[in-house]
Amino acid sequence: MSIFEHYKSRYEAAKEEEFTISEFLALCKQDKSCYASAAERLLMAIGEPELTNTTQDPKLSRLFSNRVIVRY
Repeated sequence: MSIFEHYKSRYEAAKEEEFTISEFLALCKQDKSCYASAAERLLMAIGEPELTNTTQDPKLSRLFSNRVIVRY
């Protein structure tokens, strides 16, 4: 593969797609991450939070005042 073919293939892979309104709305019905904000997409990538009850651990209870904290 020559350097020009390689550049062309990378350009084609990175090229943005254009959708009509109806195509975009159909895509949004299938995948709600299409219209999610950047922060929402980041939270989707990180995953669901794990709840930690700090009342059971004496060290954590002093730090977090016996609250349930969210850990990602």
